[in-house]
Amino acid sequence: MNEIGLPGDEIPLALFSFNVGIELGQLAFVAAVLVVVAGLKALPVRRPEWSAALPAYGIGSFAIFWFCERVAGLLTI
Repeated sequence: MNEIGLPGDEIPLALFSFNVGIELGQLAFVAAVLVVVAGLKALPVRRPEWSAALPAYGIGSFAIFWFCERVAGLLTI
């Protein structure tokens, strides 16, 4: 591990610190999203009924795109 700049005896600490940093970053992102959602819910905006289904359609669109992309990748091998 000397070629990447880490002494051999500090690899576990480096991996642990890296993983803790990743998890803290994910928690910070989720907290920020929750704050934005809470702020948007506090606004007195009337949304149309059909807008409740938009997130599901967005997620489904990404899922089918990735599915087709992976199937196409398998066919080109």
